[in-house]
Amino acid sequence: MLNGTMENLTEDSNKAVKLATGIKNMLNGMCLYSDSQNSCERMEKETQKVTADMDSIKEKLDKILSIVSDLKHDGHGILPKECKDITNKVVGLQTIYLDDHRNVSVQCEEGGWTLIQKRYDGSVEFHRNWKDYENGFGDIHGEFWLGNKNIAQLTSDGNHELKIDVEDWNGNKRYAVYRNFSIGDASIKYKLTISNYSGNAGDGMSYYNGMKFTTYDQDNDKYRDNCAELTLFKGGWWYNDCWTENEAVLNGHYTHRNNIQQGIIYRSFKGTSLKKSTMKIRKV
Repeated sequence: MLNGTMENLTEDSNKAVKLATGIKNMLNGMCLYSDSQNSCERMEKETQKVTADMDSIKEKLDKILSIVSDLKHDGHGILPKECKDITNKVVGLQTIYLDDHRNVSVQCEEGGWTLIQKRYDGSVEFHRNWKDYENGFGDIHGEFWLGNKNIAQLTSDGNHELKIDVEDWNGNKRYAVYRNFSIGDASIKYKLTISNYSGNAGDGMSYYNGMKFTTYDQDNDKYRDNCAELTLFKGGWWYNDCWTENEAVLNGHYTHRNNIQQGIIYRSFKGTSLKKSTMKIRKV
């Protein structure tokens, strides 16, 4: 992304130099038939100055582009691909570079975690279509889903772990860590790979290992109906045969306390809907 921007600036400076040179040549031609020698001399000096300035700018841009290229490949993370590439202690909104052409704003947490999901008040509806879940939605400063294509690209390079934090309406908190987490790309419907649980929330995710993502307009689960479309859930997820009623479904339509099924659900922690959830990843 940065590389491309610098190349565009260099191209623009080249065009400006050509334009200044063309103006200079045109003025020289006009002065051949003009009696205003003083004006011609002044114009020539100004165009020479502009040309010199543009040459200087081009030289500086070329040097900057060379430095950027060197830094990008020196292994020090000048273009971080995830929060852990920045530092383990940087928190808040950061920009990461998924590749040379695409960057994305993410929320970083201490320890190098990159947030991929956050919910706490129901201000963002999670009963969304395939395209929304693919590209991401919500408010990066509030509730959001980072986007399946972004999560897939983040987890395509190296081994990653997933941490889930949940909280009930009384302030009780639990967590689950999966030391092996990734999702495939669009060609395999963002298929989930997840294993190696630890934590105190219970294993709410292993049941979904190997499942493709499902939304109300793309049914990729094993149930006879579309799990994401059922009133029971109403949210995109890696449903299996929906669930065994013991698992986690963190993207359901937000409901307040005491709902036994719909909402933020982590049944091995609590039998009713929860108040908050976050999902975050980092390279192991």
